[in-house]
Amino acid sequence: MVDNPKTAIAAAPEPVADGAGRVMAAIREQQRLLAGAVVLPSAGVEDVHRGRVAARRLRSLLKTFRPLLEPRRARLYRMDLRSFAQALGGVREADVRRELLLAVAAKDESIPPGDRKRLEQLLDDACIAARDALHRHQGEPGWAALRRALERLGAGEDLVVEREATLAQALGLVARSWKRAARRLEEEPESAVELHELRLALKHGRYALEPFADLAPRASVRLIRRLREAQDCIGEHRDTLLADHWLRSNERLLGRALAARLAEDLGRRERVLRKRADRHSRRVLVAWQDWRAATRRLRRASNRGRA
Repeated sequence: MVDNPKTAIAAAPEPVADGAGRVMAAIREQQRLLAGAVVLPSAGVEDVHRGRVAARRLRSLLKTFRPLLEPRRARLYRMDLRSFAQALGGVREADVRRELLLAVAAKDESIPPGDRKRLEQLLDDACIAARDALHRHQGEPGWAALRRALERLGAGEDLVVEREATLAQALGLVARSWKRAARRLEEEPESAVELHELRLALKHGRYALEPFADLAPRASVRLIRRLREAQDCIGEHRDTLLADHWLRSNERLLGRALAARLAEDLGRRERVLRKRADRHSRRVLVAWQDWRAATRRLRRASNRGRA
């Protein structure tokens, strides 16, 4: 019996160049992580964090490597991922705020035990309210539609259509993804808004870099380490500002004395973190320039070097 030639052709694996292959593997890994978090049966702290990180990473990858992807499907995917991450934002922010303010209060011996207890109760109530809001959202038709969309997009055909993309082409897209971050670093941001925008740009650059970190391991490890240090400082700085905003919004429930005391503690923390963020950000730019130099030959390689 002779096999159907159409079946044989369809079954034959399509050749994939190294650059396209690395992008495909990175996208699939984040899809795998997202698939385990998208249901969020109990909306636990780790479930929420894992879901947001996977959605954020995947959105970033779809943006960086957009020239290699099927345009319409990638655009719709990014929109759905953004909606998913935003839905989890309130729960995550409440968890982070609780941990931060309780840690700040624990270090301030001038705060009476009764005030600490009142603070803890208010923060717990805020976490419960955020989870209740998420649970209500999960029961709405829109959430079910979003889940189905994410599952369908994650289980469908590969997003990468430019399967002959070389390593040089993919690395070129990585370098291009760093334009905004490099510009922000050179401008030496100072305001809270500028620092937040820098953090987003640094995350985008790190997510693009990680699938190719083994190509220049020494430079990549140094750059990724410095990126994380800067991101952590800027992130803690933003969390501090958001906690201060929450304090001011809840001054009546907290009591003016407690709110003022915590605001003073947060103010000192904010100033320290701002200086630390500036120091770590300066080190990122140097490491990024070293990475560009270490990968220059690979990025300029001709298409004859495709896998």
